[in-house]
Amino acid sequence: HPKPFLGSEAPAKAEIAAMPRDPNGPLPGANGLLAGRVVVEATERPIKASILIKGLDHEDAKGADLDVSTDDSGYFAIPKLNAGAPYLLIVRANENGELISRTLYVKPPNPTLLIKLDKRYTTASTPPPPDMPQLRDKKATAGKENTQEHDKPAVSIDPPAPLPEQRPTQGARQLEAPTKVNPANIADGGFPRVPQPPVETITIPNPPPLPQQPQWDTVPDQRPATRPAPAPSGSVRLPNIPTPVPSCGLYGNRLDNFALYDLDGNVWEYKRDRRGRLMLLVFWSHSCHHCLLDIHHLVALQRDYGPYGLEIVSIACEKGPIEEQRSHVRAIRGRYGINYQTLLSGGESCPVMAQFQVSFFPLLVLIDADGTILWRSTRDGMEENAHYALRKMINDRLVTRQPQP
Repeated sequence: HPKPFLGSEAPAKAEIAAMPRDPNGPLPGANGLLAGRVVVEATERPIKASILIKGLDHEDAKGADLDVSTDDSGYFAIPKLNAGAPYLLIVRANENGELISRTLYVKPPNPTLLIKLDKRYTTASTPPPPDMPQLRDKKATAGKENTQEHDKPAVSIDPPAPLPEQRPTQGARQLEAPTKVNPANIADGGFPRVPQPPVETITIPNPPPLPQQPQWDTVPDQRPATRPAPAPSGSVRLPNIPTPVPSCGLYGNRLDNFALYDLDGNVWEYKRDRRGRLMLLVFWSHSCHHCLLDIHHLVALQRDYGPYGLEIVSIACEKGPIEEQRSHVRAIRGRYGINYQTLLSGGESCPVMAQFQVSFFPLLVLIDADGTILWRSTRDGMEENAHYALRKMINDRLVTRQPQP
């Protein structure tokens, strides 16, 4: 393919929002957000948990505590907290009938939390999750069980008076000689316990013989020969658990996976369906005027750099019923001739919007093949110089660095 034309000269200044040097730091514009994932420490398996948030500042201490739940994959996002204020997180979950937990102090913004739960961190004061009030820490009841065992009397209470001696009648079997009495079981009056009669031995007759079984040895075995079991390879096959929709896993400056529905109701998953070596993620809305002005730039980028490995994926952040959202987006695609993938966010509670901290439209994010975020647009919008700078960045990574035959 011929190299795309970049123009005769570049503008004097390009407004580009550089990413932080720390790959584990928060994204630009983060304010008051806590997000991440909860797993079991022993197995690294994600688990659904409840998170109790307590504000430690003087002003936050006046308000009520907040208790939120993660999704089934352990992901959570808690927005609108006070940036820089200290918070106490008490995370609890039910692991095979046991209460596992973790307590930690955090300060927003921090969208890269990885919380590992274990029963070692659970104490008697750890509150159970709201949907499991019957769970309690075993340490809280261990002392009570030992106390009850010490309170039991070592010697049982003797009867008030011995039974009168009875002589055996004719034909009755003589009682055996009583065994030696334990001195601890002698009452204060000096009377020993009445010995218990010997246990009679009951003879159980042998069961009748089983009926004769048919002789299967003479019947030929017509089954096909069984194949020997393959030797273990040393690896464990994990179950194929489908990715929940919608969902998103963004850890610091690295995208792990996300899943949304397309206009036809099919699931589009980042790990499974992405095709390019470089992906441009676009958050937009059909009611955003600047979003519509940028479409012809995006169509040109997909046309010029698609053969070199660029894949543009747009996420329409619409409101209202799902059929109404599809109608608006399909009309825009047909009117502007959009030649790239279009997904639906599903509403304001979209986890992809929450993880990427979308607060304005349009928002453009450039991601490499490893999921690392290379660049994202600013609130000032995409002017001509910003579009030129983005095109040059894509050209340098896909065309200039491409090995020549």
